[in-house]
Order: sequence, then structure tokens, then C-alpha cells
Amino acid sequence: MKTFTRSRISMLYVILIVALLAFVSISNYIASRNMESESDAIVNDAIPISKTTNSLLTDLINQETSIRGFELTGNEQYLDPYTAGKKQLEEDLDKIRIYDKKYPTLQLIMDTQAIPAITNLQRFFDSQLELIRAGKTDEARTRINSGKTMMDRYRVIHTSIEKTIVQITEDAYNSSLKAGQTSRTITMVGGIIALIAGVISIFISFRAIHAEEELRKSEETYRYMAESLETQNEEIIAQQEEQQITLAKLSERERDLELISSYQEKLTGYVELKDFLKHTLPALLNSLLQDAALVVMKRDPEPSNGDTGGIGSTGGTGNPTYEIIHSIGYPKEHIQVHQNELFGPARRVFEEGTNLVHTRDVTGHEKGVHGGMMHAVDHYVPLLDDKQTVIGFLLLTSYQSSVFQENNQRLTKGLVRQFGLAFFAQVMNDERVKQAAHLAELNDELIAEKLLIEGQRDLIQNILESAHEGMMMCDSEGTILFANHRMSRYFGLNERIGENLVASCHEIAAETPSFFGAASSIEALINGAHTHLTQRFGFVLDDQPQHAELYATVVSEDTEQQGYLFVFRDRTEEERVDEMKNEFISIVSHELRTPLASVLGFIEILLHRELPQDKQKKYMETIYKEAHRLSNLINDFLDLQRMESGRQLYHFSPINLLPTVQDIVDQWQDKQNHNIVIHQQEPELWVRADADRIRQVFHNLISNAIKYSPGAERIDIYLSAENGKVVASVQDYGLGIPEEAHDQMFSKFFRVDNSDRRQIGGTGLGLAIVKEIVEGHSGQISYESQMGAGTTFRIEFDQYQLSSMEGKIVIFEDDDDLAKLIQIALNKLNLPSIQLRSAEEGIIALNRCKGEPILFIVDIHLEGVKNGWDFIADLSRHPLYYQTPVIVSTALDQPHDFHEKEIQKYLKKPFSMERLVQVAKNLLDNKKSNAYVFPAQDKDSLSTTLQRNGIDVVEMKENLDMIEVEIKRPSS
Repeated sequence: MKTFTRSRISMLYVILIVALLAFVSISNYIASRNMESESDAIVNDAIPISKTTNSLLTDLINQETSIRGFELTGNEQYLDPYTAGKKQLEEDLDKIRIYDKKYPTLQLIMDTQAIPAITNLQRFFDSQLELIRAGKTDEARTRINSGKTMMDRYRVIHTSIEKTIVQITEDAYNSSLKAGQTSRTITMVGGIIALIAGVISIFISFRAIHAEEELRKSEETYRYMAESLETQNEEIIAQQEEQQITLAKLSERERDLELISSYQEKLTGYVELKDFLKHTLPALLNSLLQDAALVVMKRDPEPSNGDTGGIGSTGGTGNPTYEIIHSIGYPKEHIQVHQNELFGPARRVFEEGTNLVHTRDVTGHEKGVHGGMMHAVDHYVPLLDDKQTVIGFLLLTSYQSSVFQENNQRLTKGLVRQFGLAFFAQVMNDERVKQAAHLAELNDELIAEKLLIEGQRDLIQNILESAHEGMMMCDSEGTILFANHRMSRYFGLNERIGENLVASCHEIAAETPSFFGAASSIEALINGAHTHLTQRFGFVLDDQPQHAELYATVVSEDTEQQGYLFVFRDRTEEERVDEMKNEFISIVSHELRTPLASVLGFIEILLHRELPQDKQKKYMETIYKEAHRLSNLINDFLDLQRMESGRQLYHFSPINLLPTVQDIVDQWQDKQNHNIVIHQQEPELWVRADADRIRQVFHNLISNAIKYSPGAERIDIYLSAENGKVVASVQDYGLGIPEEAHDQMFSKFFRVDNSDRRQIGGTGLGLAIVKEIVEGHSGQISYESQMGAGTTFRIEFDQYQLSSMEGKIVIFEDDDDLAKLIQIALNKLNLPSIQLRSAEEGIIALNRCKGEPILFIVDIHLEGVKNGWDFIADLSRHPLYYQTPVIVSTALDQPHDFHEKEIQKYLKKPFSMERLVQVAKNLLDNKKSNAYVFPAQDKDSLSTTLQRNGIDVVEMKENLDMIEVEIKRPSS
């Protein structure tokens, strides 16, 4: 076997280097392929992540739709998608949490945005469900917009999640491709380097073989020299062994000194006692070669009589306790932190104040893991204060043997004494820190109390300054102490702080004589002649009459700081309201008495005189006219009171404004001397309005135009359509409205007061009623006026577009949400549908319809004056479309002899959406009979109701949840 020469070893190095480089190259190439495969895996993760996030959105939409369906129908079947969606939501969240751990960016969006939004939606759905089941449907409907807002917010979050998934996928894929390209580049470079290294190694190996032959020749020459040096080397080794023994002793001494130095460094520089013990006790054990240590402190009872309870305190009563404040090296079950009484060496160290050594057998966990510790030596060291009183002790334990030998006792005593001094200094420092902390707490409490007092003072100051009343306070001698800024609006008393109130009031009374009585009352109150003060007076401020009320309150009556709080309350507005009330009573009395006097007078004539027939008729017509005037006046009062209290109900329906206004104008043409002309640009102008209230608006405007243009002969009414609005203007050519009256034109009981209008009657309620009605219709009213040239009142309403029924399913429902739900359900039939809110809209559209409707779904209770029965009756009489099928979506009206009670209500019975679609499909598939479908109810009552509405019944078929009615063909 050949020996390993240097040349062979060099050749081995070459082979090893080449193999290593080849291995690195192959590894890099494999790593690059793995990175590309990982990137493909990352990209493949995007599809399940995207599906899961889309599923989350679908789950929430299913829950929202299900809750809404249940809310509108009350059918528990609608909750099946809600339950399934809630379960699926939990599964989808679990799936996406797997990807959260893999992609921190996705996890951040899910944790901070998506999951809180989903949690809020879940709470909202649960609360909606509880409200609906509790019968609080109205409250649940008011919260619908909140739910929609939450869903919209989650959709925004869902969009950001999708963008994040796309970005993560693109970044990871690009990075992995780049890393793979880099790895392959490194592989190629590594292969080239390996090739170069191999060539160089071969060259070096040839040179090494040549050098080996040269060395072999010189090796024999050096062998002889080595034998002679070996003898000298043995002598040097013997000397080195002696030096190593000496060095070991020096090293041991140096280690001891380093331990002592390290221990001494750790005796100072600590803020808290626990930190001091945590660092110094381990250093002390290392320096003394001990195994365990603990420190016991004596705790005196709670201090009394103001004692701070510090070290050496004797102010308390009762027995002291002993606390182990720190321990190291002992089993935990052997340590009891608090002791009420000590025994043996522990007690003696407090009584004698000297070091004690105690040897004992080891039991329990103290024997160690290997159970080899059999004996322990405990060294008790007293800890003293500056008065040499024992405040505690230090216990050092060794489980090997007593280390307190003669040659080590001095060092031990010195280190322990240093520990005792440093311990007492640290204890005193802790006491000072606690006292400082206590003082800081007291200081913080004082500052907080000061801030509270200042805050209360500022609050009271702000309350007084923000009060609408003027306030002033003086002491018992009458010196002004405080006055808020509103006092400057009255008499400038806030500028007289420190002056005498009585003297100031007399100065004010000299300038304002009406204040003299108040000044005398204030003087009497301060002098003690009066015990209370309340007085009203008037004065002039900025050339305007003002009214005020002064009253005084005694402050701190039973204390030395007695004073008086004066309050000046502005009564100007109250006086103005009283004046308006008196004026209103005067106007109402005049307006009521005038027609009433005429009625009584003519009735008295008719009762006591024999009159010809023509005079009797004339007098009766006058009585009727005056009674009608009196009735209109009372109705105006009642209408305005209803509108202002929010109890006015409007029955909205489509109205063609042109014939309505023409009818009103025809009524006025024969009753006065004005010629009323209508100007119109459109053949029809439709609005959604209450017909009676719209007539009232035009009656009032025309009446005003006639009254306030006594010298004119013409009134123009303009009707037009502008930008989706219907505009009506009533123009007169009369007195006009003065500039100063513009702000109050629509106020109650307001009448322009000048000589031209004193003979014109009226209560000032007409325009106020018109404004309330127009705004109740979401309209606007305005006017333009020129003195002596007349006034034009302009009102605007939204223009109504008539609906077309041709080829559509028509849904009569005034609840927009329910109508939308029905339309969504009917989408399964792939047929167009429209919603109408009133029967009037349906009747108008039916009469204008040029093609047959597909199906009618009719709710009985609708928005206008008419109800669903009115439309069904009109439909049944229609000559062309009477065969169109009808589904009634609610129960019939309650019977005539039914009266609601607090615990008994007549309930509606709507179909479920699935059943509604099924019934609609059956009706559309079979149009041979004239089928009207009603919810299940009493057949006789249904037949009576149909006949009462003019619908003749041929046959009634009763199913499980509905009644199908075939009607007779109309005679026309």
C-alpha cells in the first residue's frame, strides 16, 4: 500500500476542490429550479385565495338578502340562506387564515379591515333578526341604510383584498424568476471557476512532486540534528511544568480578585432594592464559594400617630412579621415569604446581633438532582442600621463543606460587612424613593385639585358668560364683584367692577328714568328693607324699546361671604309675542264677528218679518255666503295647526294640473270683477300631489291676488314645464308688497299695516298655509313684487312622468323596499316589471294603455285616496284587459263590524316570494280563465267584498294558501 506523500495529498486537495465546486454548481442549479417551482406554487395559490374572498362577499350578500326577505315577509324559509351563508362564512374564513400565515400583507388587511367589517355585519344581521322576531319591524327598517353602508364599506375592502392578491402574486412570481436566473448564472460562473481551479491544482501538484523529491534528500540530513535537539527539549519541558504550577496559583488568585472586584462594583448604582439584591447576591456567592443565599427583613406593625413607618419605626402596636425579600439557590417549596415568628438561629441572630454558623442534614429537593448533597452549613449574618440595630439577616448556605476556614475568614467578614453597609444604604434609598413618590402623589393630587377648582371656576364663568340673561353679583355692602358680558348690553355694569352698586344704579336712573324704581328696590334690598326683589321695567336701546325683568337672589345667606346675585332677563320677545297674540285675538275676533253678525242679523230679519220670496232667497244666500266664509276661516286655523304639528296627511296621486286650475278659475270667475286668464304651453302637466291641498293652494293665491289688487281688472296664471319641474305663477297688478315686509310674508297672522290695506280683511294665515302645503309636496314657493305694480307668486313641483303598462308586470305597492324585493323575485320569469304607488296612477295608466299588461300584483292599502279595490273594480270593467290575471298581495280590508283593540290588530297576510313567483308562473302559463288570486281567507267574506266593489264572481277555487277567483265578463 502506498503511503500518502505530499504530492498525493496535494492531488487529493485538487480532486476535493473540483468535487466541491461541482457539488456547489449542481446545488445552485437545483435550488434555482426549486425557486421557480415555488413561484409557480405561489401563483397557483392566487386562484383559491381569490375564490375564497369572493365567496366571503357572496356569503354576506346571501345573509343580507335573506334577512331582508324575512323582514318583509315574516317567512322563516327566508332564513335558510342566512344560516347557510353564516356557516359557509366561517368555513371561508378558516380557509383564508391558512393563506394569512403565508402572506403577511394579506393578513394585515384581513385582521385590520376585513374581519372587523365582517364582525360588524354579523352583529348587524343578528340584531336585525332579533328586532324582527321581537316585532320591531319599523325599527329594523330604519336601520337598513346602516346595513347598506356597512356592505358598501366591505365591498371597498374586498376590492383592496383582490388588488393585494394580484400584487402579491405578481411580485412573488417576478422575484422567483429573477432568483432562478441569478442562481443559474452563479452556477455557470461556479463551473468556470471550478474548471480554472482544477487546471491550477494540476499545475501545483506537478510542482509539489518535484519539490518532494528535493525534500526527501534533505530529510536525512535533518534527522541527525533532531535527535540532538530532543535532549534539550526534555529539559525545557521540565522547566515549563514548574512555571505552569506557579501560573495556576497566580491565575486562581487573579480570579478571586476579579470576583471580589466585580462584587464590589455591583454594590452601588441601583435605584430599587430588588435590583440591588438581584445583582449583588450572585456576585457575593461566587466570591465566597457559597451555593445559596436569602435576605430576611423585619417588618414592624402599621405606624400610628403620624409615624412614617420606616426603618426602626416603633410607633405601631402588635407583633412584628418577617419577610424574605429575596432568595437564590433554594428550592421554592422550602421558602415561605412571610413568617409571624422565628425560631433557632434565625431568632438568635436578631436577639444577639452576631454571626452564627449552623450545620444540618439536607432533606427533600435540597439533595439536588443527583441526590448527592447530604449536609449543609448555614451562616447567619446580621444586617444592621446606622444605630447598630438588627433590621434583618443574610443567610449563606454551602452544600459542600464549611468554607469559613482561618485563611478565608478575614476576606469573608470584609465582603459580608461591605454587603451589610450597601444593603442598609439601599434600604434607606428605597425609603427616600417611597417618600419622594408619596410626596409626588400628594403634589399630583394638589395639582389635580387645583386644576379641578380652576376648571369648575372656568365652567361657572363660561356658564355665566354664555347665559342669555345679564348677571351681576355684589357683596353685602353693595360692592360689584362680577358682571357677565351681557350686562354691557344693558347698562355697562360689567365696566363698574369694584364700584358701589346703589350709586351706579342711581347714575343709570338719572339717564334712564324708567330704571328709577329698579334702583330704589335694589337699594332697599341691600339695606335690608326688602328680603326679595322682582321687578319689570322698560328702556330704550339703540332707538328700540326694550323690556326687562330684574330679580335678585341671596347668595351664601348664612355665611360671612353673603352677597346678592342680580339677573336681568330680556322680555322684549315675550312682549312682542304678547302684542302679536293680542293683535291675533283682535283680528280673529273681527274676522269671526263680521260674518257672524251678518248671519245673526239676517236670521233675525227672517224670523221677525214677513218678506217676499225673492228677498228671503237673497237673505238666505247672504247667510250661506257668510257662514261659508266663517267655515273657511275656522278650517284655515285647523289646517295650519295640523300642518305645524306634523299631523297633516297627504294622499298623493297623479294630477293633471291644467284641468284642476281651470276648474278653480271657473269657480272664481262669477264671484268677483277680475278677469282670470290661464296661460299654458303644454297640453298636459302631471304632478304627484294631494288634489284637495293643491286646490287649496290655488284658491288662497287667487283670493290674495283679488284682495290686494282692488283697482285692477286682470289676474294672469302661467303654467309651464321647465327642466323637469312644473311651474305655476299667479300674477296680480295691485298694491305690491313693501320691502320691509318681505321677511315676514309667510309668517302666521302677518298683515302689511298701511292705509291702503286697512280695509282689506283677512287673518294673515293664507300664505302660511300655502307655504306649508307646497313644502309638504317637496316643492318651492317664491314671489316677486313691485310697489304699485303688483305681485307674482311662483310655485314649483316635480313633474310626474306617466308610466306605461304595455307588456309588463305591474306591481301596486307603496313600500319601495317591498316592491324592489318582489321585482327581484320576479326576475326568474325574465319579464319586465314596474312599480306604481297609488291606485290613481294605475287607473290613469290603464285607460291610456295601448297594449295588454302581463300581470297585476295589487296591494289593497296604497298611497292615494283610492285603494287596491278601486283599481281591481276598474280593471274588471275594462272591455279589453279584464282578463289580465291579478294577484292580491295582502289580505282583504277588515270587516265592517271589526274594531281594533290594543291587543287585537287586523294583520296582513303577504305571500312568500317563492310562492308568489310560482303563482304568477301558473297564471301566465294558463290564461283561459279570468283568474284573480287572493290569500287564503273566508270565502263568503271575500265574495261579499268583491260584489260590493262591483265585481261579479263566477267560481271560487280554494287551495292550501290561496283562493283563485274567476270573474264574470263585463257587459260592455
